[in-house]
Amino acid sequence: MDLGARVLRHDAKHVARRNHSFLNAGIDLAIMAAVLIMVTASLWGSSHILTSRSVRLGTVVALVVVARMALAGLYVRVNARRWTDAVRVVVGAVVFGAAVFSLAGFFVDIGGGARRWLVLVAGFWALILSLRHALFAAIRALTTQRRVIIAGSARDAVAMRAVLRADTRRAYDVIGFVLDQDQPMPPKIVAEMALGSIGDLPFLTEIHRPDQVVFCMGGLPGDKFAPLARTLTQRGISVALTGLGDVAASRVAVSQIEGQPMVHIAPSVRSGWQVYAKRVVDVLAATALLVVLSPFLAVVAIALRLTDGESPIFRQDRVGKGGRHFEILKFRTMVAGAEELQIDLRNELEGPLFKMAADPRVTKLGDFLRRTSIDELPQLWNVIRGDMSLVGPRPFIPAEVAAAPPEFRERELVMPGMTGHWQVSGRSDTSFDELDELDRWYVDNWSLGHDLGILAKTVPAVFLSRGAR
Repeated sequence: MDLGARVLRHDAKHVARRNHSFLNAGIDLAIMAAVLIMVTASLWGSSHILTSRSVRLGTVVALVVVARMALAGLYVRVNARRWTDAVRVVVGAVVFGAAVFSLAGFFVDIGGGARRWLVLVAGFWALILSLRHALFAAIRALTTQRRVIIAGSARDAVAMRAVLRADTRRAYDVIGFVLDQDQPMPPKIVAEMALGSIGDLPFLTEIHRPDQVVFCMGGLPGDKFAPLARTLTQRGISVALTGLGDVAASRVAVSQIEGQPMVHIAPSVRSGWQVYAKRVVDVLAATALLVVLSPFLAVVAIALRLTDGESPIFRQDRVGKGGRHFEILKFRTMVAGAEELQIDLRNELEGPLFKMAADPRVTKLGDFLRRTSIDELPQLWNVIRGDMSLVGPRPFIPAEVAAAPPEFRERELVMPGMTGHWQVSGRSDTSFDELDELDRWYVDNWSLGHDLGILAKTVPAVFLSRGAR
């Protein structure tokens, strides 16, 4: 394809993306204007729609909110944004707009009742726009397949293909690999997926027409990347970089210093408002759940007592935050003397973690309680006491911690949880090494938003009894 044709194709893509952005921004403005009109009419009557200072100021704030969302990249079609990220951008922009409105109230007389009006308007804006963009992101992820070429070393390319195939938020069609000739290339990969070498990439993109090229930076020298990225982006092909390991995207920021792009990784969150908010959520949610579920918990306790005559509550020493030991509470699911019997059942030991696919110590009622995770509900009291959190790494017994490698104790930097990254990623089906890796990722990348996401995923994981035992 000659240069003129490439320029025309790039310009056409650019115009289409720009029109897409303007269309979505216009839809959001129309929705926000409709909310302004409906809330104003319901509170003060339709006669105030054109005369109210709140409405005029609200119109300006609506433009500010849309501008804020645009700056966050909400309207950029090339962004593979998750629905949770879209909601976060929308809510953040609406909160910012509400703050602007409140600040303007100190300088402009916006009339009585403006506070209630603002709460209603901002609430409906956040709700409706969040639903719209979350639904749009979910539908696009399920229906749009991105054609991808992976560039880098053979090992990194294979690993990245597995990551893209495992992504449930978006469909990827991995066309093939463009490999660095200086790196070893296993024959099987060359035969199945290799398209050519790094130097052939500009030519290969003309043939295969990918939407995106993913560069695995571990096997690609920096002096090769810059000219390739420039060529690809000028053709309208998006470029993605990997190589930061187990770092959450929320911790990564990019800046430019003297013309050089700098990638910054924020430190792990160990203090601040998010930590306090997490504790408030834990106490309020655990208390509410205990109150609501107390009749059901009483029925379970009575059933356990009638079944084997033992205490319905099982207590066990576990290791918590800072290495502090605490007594975890569970509904009893095993026969009496189960801990002594464990000594004879070490045949399924995996690392320091003891677990069995068909543990003979588990009673019939206990098996049901485990599969439904009902046995863990007494831990709500551990949450209220401050021993545990709703979300966190799995708490282990002291013997398991003592047998584990030193880096395993990184989990003690945070409070253990009733559910966690390990549970929604496989639960008890997860191997010890995988569980440790998932928990360490959680510790390094913890955020309140991530906790809320895990809680949302825990409900279907429990109902499906996925790997629970």
